[in-house]
Amino acid sequence: MGFSWRFKKVDAQYTRKIQMANKVTFLQFGTGKFIKGYFDWILSKVDAEVEVFAAYFTPKQQYIDLKNNNCKYNVILKDIDSTQTDTIEVIKDIFFVKDTKTVLKLAHNANFIVSNTTEKGILSKDNEGESYPFILTSFLFEKFKLQNNQTTVIIPLELVLNNGDFLKKSVLKLVKEYFDNNFKAWILKTCEFVNTLVDCIVIKESNLNIEREKYYAFYSSKNSLLENLFSKKNLNIYFTQDIDKIAQIKIRVLNGIHTFLAVTTFLESKSTVYECFMDKNYASLIDEMFYSEILPTIDYDKCFVEDFYIKTLNRFKNHHIEHYLKDIAVNTYEKFYERIAKTIIDYERLYNKKPQILMRAFYNLKKMYPNNDNLNSFERYIESFADEKS
Repeated sequence: MGFSWRFKKVDAQYTRKIQMANKVTFLQFGTGKFIKGYFDWILSKVDAEVEVFAAYFTPKQQYIDLKNNNCKYNVILKDIDSTQTDTIEVIKDIFFVKDTKTVLKLAHNANFIVSNTTEKGILSKDNEGESYPFILTSFLFEKFKLQNNQTTVIIPLELVLNNGDFLKKSVLKLVKEYFDNNFKAWILKTCEFVNTLVDCIVIKESNLNIEREKYYAFYSSKNSLLENLFSKKNLNIYFTQDIDKIAQIKIRVLNGIHTFLAVTTFLESKSTVYECFMDKNYASLIDEMFYSEILPTIDYDKCFVEDFYIKTLNRFKNHHIEHYLKDIAVNTYEKFYERIAKTIIDYERLYNKKPQILMRAFYNLKKMYPNNDNLNSFERYIESFADEKS
């Protein structure tokens, strides 16, 4: 079978063994400011020799500029007291995702796969070659044909609870539909999907400069290869069995507040998160929303959750961080489900009524997407994600 993001039912044939490269090679799906300013920045700090080959989905001038600069760029880290600039050179090439020559080459030696395709990318149900699960499955099939039996670690960064488990389920569903049991057995034997949680506010990218807060944290489920790679002691990286609980806290608190502000200020003059928290009315509203509507829905130590919230507020009040609400609002329809809708659902289960403050965000979501039939009611919106929930 020739390489394609579209495939049909086939019987796979093994070819030849390919030796893994000496370097630690990442195939990266997604080339936005977040993954470059956060995860690639982390990779630049590890002790191993790392090379990243980054695939973009939509051609943009900024990717041409990056390639013309030998994929070198700066990350500017800011907190209230200081600023520092790090030059990042871990990306060895950046290419269009449909560049089959480059992708086939990477099937030989890329044994770490990382993605940041947003919630929209990982939740997409498109089976015609455009969704990330479909593209990942097709790439893994190329490794399978090469009889590349080195362990492949798959690291989704998308903000979906248990994102690794979800991605694995999506891949195996496609394998069942299009391939035979030999490919399925290979995936189960050689592919390790990790659940992750990312935490860093990356602000903007311009002229090969990415601005972000200094704070960052990376949480992952247990994985020996990843733990070995990130074994450097001074990295803010955690491997934990509570990844799903911590992810729920971060998504519902930090990301939930972000999305709430983005949709509730949709028709107002506010432009940044910082502006909102300098407004006493918004600061008071967020406080009430957290304590009365978000905190009760999180099944975890309440002191830990409250401490996370207080630290989050302090990060939001960093005057150096111009986190634009219009940027947060990108792909809001899909983001809203994980970040706010699930909180509304759990609140209604607890109290047999919907939370008034969080529902304001849903009503504004309807204004942002006036022609979307799924937003006629909250229940209809939830039904649009029925396949994801099952």
